[in-house]
Amino acid sequence: MVSFGSGTTSRSGDSERTLHIVKYTKLDRSHDLNHVHFPFTMAKIFTPPLTYSTYQPMTSILRAVAGVARAIPRRFVHHKMSPKDYPKVNVADVDLNPPKYGFRRERKPLLSQLVKDTLFPAVAIKELYKNEGKPVPMKFRGNNDEVARRNYERFQEEVAMGLPHFKVGNKKVYLPKARVILLHPLARHTPYQARFLVPRNFNKLDLRDYLWHVYGLRALNVTVQLTPRVWKRRQNDFARHRSRQLKIMTIDMEEPFVWPKLPEKAQDMGYTRMKEQLEYSKRLMGKSDAERPVDAFDGIFNKTELPNTFVSAKSQKVLKEKVDAMVAKEELAIDRRKVAQFLKL
Repeated sequence: MVSFGSGTTSRSGDSERTLHIVKYTKLDRSHDLNHVHFPFTMAKIFTPPLTYSTYQPMTSILRAVAGVARAIPRRFVHHKMSPKDYPKVNVADVDLNPPKYGFRRERKPLLSQLVKDTLFPAVAIKELYKNEGKPVPMKFRGNNDEVARRNYERFQEEVAMGLPHFKVGNKKVYLPKARVILLHPLARHTPYQARFLVPRNFNKLDLRDYLWHVYGLRALNVTVQLTPRVWKRRQNDFARHRSRQLKIMTIDMEEPFVWPKLPEKAQDMGYTRMKEQLEYSKRLMGKSDAERPVDAFDGIFNKTELPNTFVSAKSQKVLKEKVDAMVAKEELAIDRRKVAQFLKL
């Protein structure tokens, strides 16, 4: 059995707390105790070596308690400094908004950055590096700009002469069956770009040739987008199916094209139709409104109202003279119009 207790001792006039570890033997219950004392000062960071009063060696429990006693005065890893221990700094020396520039070393611009205001800068950059006696970078060693300049000049000549800017195919199609649909541009497209919905067996060369021969439109660059086939399920279907794949091509043009705005008449028509559909849907919401007349769509969904032909005998006697007078007056007016038409009056 092992028990822990505490007591007080005096050293150099100071009161210190001492931890007593008392070990009892299991066989002998007498007062023969083996005491081990080691002082631990809370006020000072001081841990003296352990002293043994008996000949018995240190057990594992004693080693654990000694390790805890030595570790308590040390600073832990997650130490938080209290505000009173913060370093004292003058407020005038602290810059709350330090500048984001000016602290880096300013370097001279590269030779490739000096060439500006040119469409094909590789040739001029190559000459600069050679004049300075420096090796030319790899991306400026080729003749890509020379080929690009030659193609650009040839393109300008073909545009001026009204010739196609590409090699025309040899196969002639007089009645093309392909359906090419112009689509509205997206937000990322510029006025110099146009989108077309084309068949899936169409390629870039077909679209470029089609637009040139049918509309006289130059497709400078053609890109293709294939929409993914998404799984769909209708409202009353238990099985799902894939939607058909669409092929959309985007071309670059030499002149901008802006879609015309929708006419106000078409906008008003759409708004009016939506309003009438909402009005008619109220009739289908409940059985109590099934017979209610609706003004939507000029009342074509309302039931026809039959005239009430019943007239009482008393009303016939009172109104007979008035009806006869009105009929005679109407017949007289018809006769006069016929006579005037015959005599051309």
